[in-house]
Amino acid sequence: MAATDHLAKSARMLASIAVIVAALYVAKGVLVPITLAVLLSFLLSPVCDWLERHWLGRVPAVMVTALVGFTVFGGATWMAVVQVSDLAPKMPEYETNLKVKLQSANAYVGATLGRVTRTAQGMSENLSPAELTQAPQGTKEWPYAVRIISSPASPLQVFGSVFGTVLQVLGSVGVVIILVVFFLVRRDDLRDRFILLVGQGEVSLTTQVLEDAGTRVSRYLAAAFLVNSIYGTAVGVGLYLIGVPNPTLWGILATTLRFIPYLGPWLAAAMPIGLSMAISGDWMAPGLTIGLFVVLELVTNNALEPWLYGKNTGVSAVAVLLAAVFWTWLWGVVGLLLATPLTVCLLVVGKRVPQLSFLNTLLGDKPVFEPTKRVYQRLLAGDDEEAAELLEKYFEHAPLVEVYDTVLIPALGSAETHWRRGEIEETRHTFILQTLKSMIQERGERKLQPQQQAGNEDVEDAQTGSGTADRAALPGVRVLCLPAHGEADELAAMMLAQIVDIRGCVVETVPAAAMGAASELVEYVGQSRADVVCISAVPPAAVTHARRLRMRLRRRFPELNLVVGLWNSPDDLNEAKERVGSDLRTQVVATLADAQAQIRRFVA
Repeated sequence: MAATDHLAKSARMLASIAVIVAALYVAKGVLVPITLAVLLSFLLSPVCDWLERHWLGRVPAVMVTALVGFTVFGGATWMAVVQVSDLAPKMPEYETNLKVKLQSANAYVGATLGRVTRTAQGMSENLSPAELTQAPQGTKEWPYAVRIISSPASPLQVFGSVFGTVLQVLGSVGVVIILVVFFLVRRDDLRDRFILLVGQGEVSLTTQVLEDAGTRVSRYLAAAFLVNSIYGTAVGVGLYLIGVPNPTLWGILATTLRFIPYLGPWLAAAMPIGLSMAISGDWMAPGLTIGLFVVLELVTNNALEPWLYGKNTGVSAVAVLLAAVFWTWLWGVVGLLLATPLTVCLLVVGKRVPQLSFLNTLLGDKPVFEPTKRVYQRLLAGDDEEAAELLEKYFEHAPLVEVYDTVLIPALGSAETHWRRGEIEETRHTFILQTLKSMIQERGERKLQPQQQAGNEDVEDAQTGSGTADRAALPGVRVLCLPAHGEADELAAMMLAQIVDIRGCVVETVPAAAMGAASELVEYVGQSRADVVCISAVPPAAVTHARRLRMRLRRRFPELNLVVGLWNSPDDLNEAKERVGSDLRTQVVATLADAQAQIRRFVA
């Protein structure tokens, strides 16, 4: 029943998504200018708010902000148009120079490749499309070449076509400007109406989503605009110094195209590089142009962007790329420019709305799995090498006891639980235990090496998380680590033995295979003369064995100090104590760190 309900819920969700996507596609003529206006209002709202707080009222601040913003946009557009008009008559000359440059570069290619290339070029130049068609089967005659000559358009038709296009563009720009001004002036009222319409009783949640999305998108757009403007200015100045024609045009295009994720910088660089090849007789200008874009990209990506906003969009790189493809398919070029801010909005909604949490999983840049789950997932997949690499990274940034408590102990618990439930087979369970055992033994060997080199003197305990100041010299103290039942308990006991860092203390771990009858084990504990006995148990199955073992030891040795570790126990610690049993000389703990602290108290 639960599976059926889950499938039905998933089907309804997929149907809803399909309907929404279809609506976005069908209504793009209306939604695109509205979306563009909303994002521009997010970009301009900080400036408008600042003017309102310091000098002007709401409406004058909006008018000044809109006037300055759209003047800058219009001025840049006009300069780009002028630059294109200046560049267009020179393109035939540049094309000829570029062909010569490419022919000279082609000479450095192998002779065979050069001949093949020239042959293919000659065939494509000498053969018309009509000549490339095949004659009909069953005939020996070639088809006649037919050329369709269309009548030239009249000046009135050309004017009408151009005027219609210009009028359409100006109309769209005018609609966006009006919407931006309206959104800025009526922002508070529109916000409240939206919250009331969408919230439906969830006013707090809707307000948080709206504020978070607005703040994040506003900061991203402002920072991106500043970064891209600095980038475009540097491109224009650099190309001017190199001598590339129309540097202002390429600077404006670089600023605009850099809003396109990943592909934009390449497009911005391709055209100036090609033009530099066309204007120069050597390779100095193309080399300098390529170097300019490489240096600017390195500086922008590694210094400027982290300084201004640290790439803190929260969207993963893969999500940005897929979002660019999706929004381009949906809304064309405008969708490509708006892909990142729209995806940021979806990410915020996914973080705040539980029903849409899958958006956070799909789009977010945070790791899907916690360290414990990442290691355990790799072990389940049989990839012991990647699991070891992940574990090594964790050891570099955290002490030994922390990694054991937060990564390996939970992995052991998950393996035992899933094996008991029949969710993993015996061979996979054995593989996980053997792999974890190898990792623990390797870490123990690394821990002993500096101690041996130092002659058992005080060594730096960066991995164990403890210094020499709190380590008392207690020669002759013995700590015995006993597994409650199986191999998983033994592995946890091995980890505990490694983190007991009392100088002069002897720590012994009894293998699970050596544990025979209970009476023999009790006799061994008596012969070992241990000061502290630690019973290691990995829930769920080992809890019963730990309780029985504690009872036997307590009856035989009433004064013995016992530490019972129920590692990563799902139960509350007080409940766990009741299950195992506790007294003045028995302490039940749930972590290796607590066990280590309790051992120190017993032997102090």
